Amino acid sequence: MNNSTGNEDYSTLLLINRIVYRDYFLFLIMAGTCGNLLTAVTLLRAKLRKYTTCQFMAVCAVLNTGVLLTNTLNLTFSLGYGIHVRSLYDLGWCRLNVFIAQWIRGLASWFLVIVAFDRFRQSKTIRRIPARKNPMLFYSIFIAGFILLILNVHYLLFLGQRVSLDNQESFLACIFHKNSLDPVQRFFAKINMWQELVTIIIIPCILTLILNIFIIKNSFLNPVNNEQLKSRSKSRTRRVTTMLLASSIGFLALVAPAQIFNALLFDPDRRDPAAYISFMIRGNIFQCFINTYYGASFVFCFASSSIFRREIKKLLHRQYKAKHILNRAISGPTSSHEVRPFILHAQVSTANCSSCSRINEYVLERTNSKRATQSTSEGQELHYQQ
Repeated sequence: MNNSTGNEDYSTLLLINRIVYRDYFLFLIMAGTCGNLLTAVTLLRAKLRKYTTCQFMAVCAVLNTGVLLTNTLNLTFSLGYGIHVRSLYDLGWCRLNVFIAQWIRGLASWFLVIVAFDRFRQSKTIRRIPARKNPMLFYSIFIAGFILLILNVHYLLFLGQRVSLDNQESFLACIFHKNSLDPVQRFFAKINMWQELVTIIIIPCILTLILNIFIIKNSFLNPVNNEQLKSRSKSRTRRVTTMLLASSIGFLALVAPAQIFNALLFDPDRRDPAAYISFMIRGNIFQCFINTYYGASFVFCFASSSIFRREIKKLLHRQYKAKHILNRAISGPTSSHEVRPFILHAQVSTANCSSCSRINEYVLERTNSKRATQSTSEGQELHYQQ
């Protein structure tokens, strides 16, 4: 009875793994990559890129795409298809792959803090700082990238080692092994999860939450009175702010709880199969939450801001409109005059305007000469009467 129950639990776990890592994650990578890139292109259009908040959020969308193509894609191959991409080649490939994935993931988290700080700084000032005169974007990328490079350099130097499997085969384990004979491996195996939790999740979440509270206060509850800005400009600024708030709330609601769960219960007791299977099922659900956030930049911006929806509509209809105008220009007077007679009349009159111009000039000269003759004869008659 217990064996049948255990087999059913394992079959349920395998089914959930297949649905999550094969089907859902594959869809998330494709749809999320397209949506994030479309979000970045839209946020960098002329009407939106004048706001530094939109520039920062475009960088966040690109970084979220990087997370999908590194962490999410690795989970899809390893847990969905059994292909351990990070262990296919040598130790250098393993370390470089993990280092880039963690660096991009940390940069995506800290960029939310940077964009929130920029929005908070501008919500306190009366005059908006032009985006062209604000070099903070490039400085932020450089400083945050350098700090995260230092915090993640241990992946590049010490990660991974060769282990022997049950069938005496050698396998490249691209992790910090807690039972390794190397003391460096054991040390980072103990602190790595908590170091990642503090630097990528806890501190960015606390700072993002505090800054967003002040942004809501300065932008909505007690806004700075700016008589120099028109009401339309104020409304656009608020709609840009709502995009940032939606993305921040998504990060706080989806990523933070799942990462804390993984850190607290990362090493379950394998001696109890039921507890282990329960942990793995909950872990798969939380992995869905984490990776859904990185593929939902378009959803957050589209749902929270009407100005973003308007720019998306202009972007998507621009090519169709250009082709429509080109087809009308090529068709010319041969288009159906029964449907659009006024267009045909305008086109014919425009085509014949050069031939009509000389006739009109001749008629005008004849009319002027007649009026001059009549006025001369009337003047002579008045002279004779006197």
